[in-house]
Amino acid sequence: MTNRSPSVPAQRVTSHDVSREAGVSQSAVSRAFTPGAHISPETRRRVLEAAQKLGYQPNAIARSLVTQRSGIVALIVGDLHNPFYPQALSQFAQALEAKGKRALLLTHDARRDVQDTLDAASRYQIEAAIVFPTRLNAAPPSLGDVAKGGVPVLLFNRHLPGQDLLSVACDNYAGGRLAADVLLAGGATRLAFIGGDPDTSTHQDRLRGFTERLAESGLSPVAAPARAFQYDWGVEATLDLHAEQEPNQWPDAIFGANDIIAIGVLDALRQLGRRVPDEVSVIGFDDIQESARLAYRLTTIRQPLEAMIEDALLALDDPQPGHGPRLHPGELIWRDTVRGATT
Repeated sequence: MTNRSPSVPAQRVTSHDVSREAGVSQSAVSRAFTPGAHISPETRRRVLEAAQKLGYQPNAIARSLVTQRSGIVALIVGDLHNPFYPQALSQFAQALEAKGKRALLLTHDARRDVQDTLDAASRYQIEAAIVFPTRLNAAPPSLGDVAKGGVPVLLFNRHLPGQDLLSVACDNYAGGRLAADVLLAGGATRLAFIGGDPDTSTHQDRLRGFTERLAESGLSPVAAPARAFQYDWGVEATLDLHAEQEPNQWPDAIFGANDIIAIGVLDALRQLGRRVPDEVSVIGFDDIQESARLAYRLTTIRQPLEAMIEDALLALDDPQPGHGPRLHPGELIWRDTVRGATT
């Protein structure tokens, strides 16, 4: 019988092996794999060629133990059914990658306190946390005093009034006013608002801007139901409005609090045989990819995601809490669902 020796795992290639192969110091190897580190192009080339030849991959965990920096930023999101969030998460991950960092995605159950999810994220030695879902009645999320070594936490497109927190958001109040301006300019006189989660700052700010602008014109929303930032809710609310209102009181314009609601509105209007925009104008908010599809061509207010993400990462580099969110103006995107729309 042939004796077989137990298999021995291949020995891991180390930075020392790479430095010997490339003829450089171990610190040069470390700098070659650190984005933004000072190293000559020739030295970097030699290190990378040696690493490829030996099959070397830097050990991120070992490096974090030495530098006390993991390079991990937690992204905490609650509603992946809303297409805006996968779009934002993708761009955040790319922006973090460009800075030599990694995104850790954690989903959050809206029925629980977001602090529970933050505490879970902290076990991964994160450098910062970006929180998407925050209800207005929630306790301020925190991972300690940053000045005393705590981890910075930033609210993205959310804010908690009266709280001194890092926050970057679209100017949702101004966006609500802009939506009203666009619909009024198209000749609408019976305007409805179909809202999202009523316990979020995005819903309340958009509704407040919309309502206050209508009041300046002597109008008020004919209806303002709210429940969730979801497609099915947009369909249901539209069908309910049609059933409840007298024909001469039916809205001639609808502002969906986000695009996925507005897309539900458009599909419901098709089912009802209502012509858009001839009989009913519709505007959304966010400018998700689906809004530009030929089936919808939705007029909407675009959130400046690229600028907001850049500002969020700048804020985390120097996490000094401010008074109120850092606001970015939305951009009107004209398409085909509002009367009088021009390019």
